[in-house]
Amino acid sequence: KKTTLEKGSTINVSGKEKGGRAIVWGDIALINGDINAQGSDIAETGGFVETSGHRLSIDNNAIVKTKEWLLDPDNVTIEASDTSRTNTGIDTEFPTGEGTTSSPKKNSDTITTLTNETISSFLQNAKVMNITAKRKLTVNSDIDLHNGNLTLYAQQEGVKINANITSTDGNGNSKLNIHSGGWVDIHGNISLGTGFLNITSGGSVAFEGKNGHKDRAASNAQITAQGTITLTGERTQFRLNNVSLNGTGGGLNIISAVGNLSHKLDGEINVSGNVTINQTTSSRLSSWQSAHSSYWNVSTLTLSDNAKFTFIKYVNTNKSSDLSNSRETNFAGVKFYGDGSQMKFNVGNGAKVEFKLKPNENTSRNKPKPLPIQFFSNISATGGGTVFFDIYANFRARSAELNMSLINISKGVNFSMHSHVRGDNAFEIKKDLTINATDSQFNLEQTLDSYSGSGFSRNAINSTNNITILGGNVTLGGRDSSSSITGTINITSGANVTLQAKNGNGADKKLTLGNVLVDGKLNLTGASADITGDLTVNSSATFNGTTDNNLNITGAFTNNGTADINIKQGVVNIQGDITNKGGLNITTNAQNNQKTIINGDITNEGRDLNIKDNKANAEIQIGGNISQKEGNLTISSDKVNITKQITIKAGVDGGDSSPSATNNANLTIKTKELKLTEDLSISGFNKAEITAKDNNDLIIGETSDDSNANAKKVTFDKVKDSKISANGHNVTLNSKVETSNSDSSADDSNDNNTGLTISAKDVTVNNDVTSHKTINISATTGNVTTKESTTINAATGSVEVTAKTGDISGTISGNTVNVTATNSLITQSSSKIEAKKGEANVTSATGTIGGTISGNTVSVTATDSLTTQASSSITSSNGQTTLTAKNGSIAGSIDAANVTLNTTGTLTTVAGSNIKATSGTLAINAKDAKLDGTASGDRTVVNATNASGSGSVSCE
Repeated sequence: KKTTLEKGSTINVSGKEKGGRAIVWGDIALINGDINAQGSDIAETGGFVETSGHRLSIDNNAIVKTKEWLLDPDNVTIEASDTSRTNTGIDTEFPTGEGTTSSPKKNSDTITTLTNETISSFLQNAKVMNITAKRKLTVNSDIDLHNGNLTLYAQQEGVKINANITSTDGNGNSKLNIHSGGWVDIHGNISLGTGFLNITSGGSVAFEGKNGHKDRAASNAQITAQGTITLTGERTQFRLNNVSLNGTGGGLNIISAVGNLSHKLDGEINVSGNVTINQTTSSRLSSWQSAHSSYWNVSTLTLSDNAKFTFIKYVNTNKSSDLSNSRETNFAGVKFYGDGSQMKFNVGNGAKVEFKLKPNENTSRNKPKPLPIQFFSNISATGGGTVFFDIYANFRARSAELNMSLINISKGVNFSMHSHVRGDNAFEIKKDLTINATDSQFNLEQTLDSYSGSGFSRNAINSTNNITILGGNVTLGGRDSSSSITGTINITSGANVTLQAKNGNGADKKLTLGNVLVDGKLNLTGASADITGDLTVNSSATFNGTTDNNLNITGAFTNNGTADINIKQGVVNIQGDITNKGGLNITTNAQNNQKTIINGDITNEGRDLNIKDNKANAEIQIGGNISQKEGNLTISSDKVNITKQITIKAGVDGGDSSPSATNNANLTIKTKELKLTEDLSISGFNKAEITAKDNNDLIIGETSDDSNANAKKVTFDKVKDSKISANGHNVTLNSKVETSNSDSSADDSNDNNTGLTISAKDVTVNNDVTSHKTINISATTGNVTTKESTTINAATGSVEVTAKTGDISGTISGNTVNVTATNSLITQSSSKIEAKKGEANVTSATGTIGGTISGNTVSVTATDSLTTQASSSITSSNGQTTLTAKNGSIAGSIDAANVTLNTTGTLTTVAGSNIKATSGTLAINAKDAKLDGTASGDRTVVNATNASGSGSVSCE
């Protein structure tokens, strides 16, 4: 029952080569003597000593020399040396009773006690000690391991360390091993340098203040070691409270593979070196076997330079249950409460904080329940390192909600929250949120994972609340997922923000936004974006809309800064009005019959405005009025469709498009086809040109079969230089074209009224062209063709038509008219060339006149042959008509005050023709003249080497 090793006694099982085994045990074991189990090298070949008992006392006089010492009572308490413990006799351990039958000796209520000095001294000498308690082991006094190996083992209840365990020799060889069938509570410091701390516990493990006190400073609670802490029990906890962890060497790892483990981290936590908390469950567990949540109640997590802290809670199974009808509200997630609604990260240079979280796959389809990962406290992070939240799921798991009002990142921290959740929205923002990442980076994103070929069907970010971004670099949205942020997004000066919804394994991803207010810089990227409210870009701000497919703006778009919209593989749809006082460019690349649509009015008070689509057969639809104050307005697309009756004008103040308001405004429409669903008015520009795009033909208007009754019209009003061109290619005018001066000034002296120029290789006029001043049509290397019933009319100016060949079926009229063809010219019987006040000059190499030519004076010249058909009529109202050709054939009528016919070859007047000089001289000059028609004048002169014919030539 009682075994005593008295002071001065020795048990010796030493050997020359190897030490032996000495076992001393009893219900009561009192050790005050020496035990030797040495070998030739105690650290290598020393023996084994076991001292055990229900009650075990080892005095500080005891000396044990061995490689390994095992102490194995029921309960063990390690206390400091006490002068009252000089006597370890029976009366000390059993203080009551007389030892007789009527009054037996009784043991003390105190538990088995070991002396810390004895343990420290032994470890210095022999290196290895095992202290085992069948129930509970308590350390109440400091222990110095030196370079020894101490194992503390409690089989049933647990191990409690209320004192400090250190290793002063500190060469990295010390080891502290704690094994508990129950809990492990560490209330003191463990400072082993690069030595090892290994804990295995069947219950909870805690590093916290004694008796639950939380008022200690983290700097006064130090855990310094490398090693592994393993929790094996279900329904247990791992707790940290106001503690400093220094994972030296290979780091300090807290691991568990059980399903229902809860972490509870409170107060301040300081980390140096490498510290990892890892609960990764077995893939064989059922869904209900991994449910317990963890709790982050940390006020401040501080990492020293280059430190790393990793927190992993990862349910490694895809098994799922619908918990709609269950009371369960935990999904093996993490609740981030912080302390007092604040959660801080102080991250040193090069340091990294990483959270890897995967809750269970359980769902709640029919009844709303809390999301597995919840952020309830404001977040602040400062320093020069990184903070990374990485959230995983299989196909059904739900994700995270942000229930804070402020995220404040500063001093260079890179703070990222990533998710890979398919069964639910990745991030639910539940409150109005302010993000400040001044001089730092903040990312809230859905990102790709290893499940290639599987897209994210839900939103990366889902929020109806307002988001304000105060500064720094901020990225929000998803890769391979959409996002919906329909509250107001306010981006203040100094903030550089990227909003994204990128395609990945899935397609048709979209970013849906409400009102967007930009004072900093905003980049819209990804597949497509819908701004359902207003977009406002203030002065000094920058907006880049560089989505892949589409950008849609339902509300008003106001740009006072710099805005560049560049859609890589799609189009823009802007339904609201556009007001631009800065720099604005809109570039699209339509795919698969897409159309860029701008239906709102555009008011451009800023610099140049460019709207273009680069793709073949692309179409830009314009349905609103455009006002350009100054600079260049360019609209460029293979097709430009005017879908409503609109005005594109220079000047923005109350409709002012006077010369003073428009000196510096120019308009260019580059297209292959200008489609006119309704009329287009172009007003007040210094220069306005409709030109063929990329060396192609130009068509204005659509071909009509209703005799042009419903043809639409392009009007150049008060434009100084109006031009339609297709350099080296063809212009076809199916619509009406008009220039005007809407102020109707009497003298029409406005500088912005110089008329219309049309230049191309070939010009085809299928509808009326009207100018209040001049019209100049030039096709010097090709053809000018006018359709029957069309009119080219310069009301107060001249018409100049220049071509290689001409085919005139309609009317050309002006004060003066000049029609020149360097090759052949044909005027059809329906045609009319009319100079209302001045000369009508028609010049060609060969001419065939089938219609009417009239003017004050008329000159028709052909350097080769000239033919007037029977239907033709050449009339000079009160002046001279002159026909000049090498050879001439007259079958129609010529009527003027004076008529001169000059041919250097043969002149023929066909029977039925009529040449009449009504009040002057008729002069016929030819080498050969065959006159079968009628010719008359007040005075008639025929100069011909050979003259013949059956007609009449007379003087009246």
